[in-house]
Amino acid sequence: MRKKKKKKKLSKRMLLLLVVLTGYFLINIISVEIQYYKLENQKNNLEIQLSQEKDKLEQLDNELEQIGSDNYVEMLARKYFGLVYPQEKVIIEVDTEKK
Repeated sequence: MRKKKKKKKLSKRMLLLLVVLTGYFLINIISVEIQYYKLENQKNNLEIQLSQEKDKLEQLDNELEQIGSDNYVEMLARKYFGLVYPQEKVIIEVDTEKK
């Protein structure tokens, strides 16, 4: 009879130990999965940011190529200094409506 009680106590302890270990491993697996998904999301965001920065770099390279061209200099002169060719006429719109 004593052996049966010992076996029952031993099996209850083993069952408790098994439940505790299973819970511990499940918690670890879940925390690793959460960390994995966070890192995957961060990776995707960084890839998007890298793509945007590459586009910006391409635009800046194009602008750098245009800086030395006559068309670019002419565009800047017209835009910022209001310069025109002698044969061109400047038209100024006047708002006649009074507020």
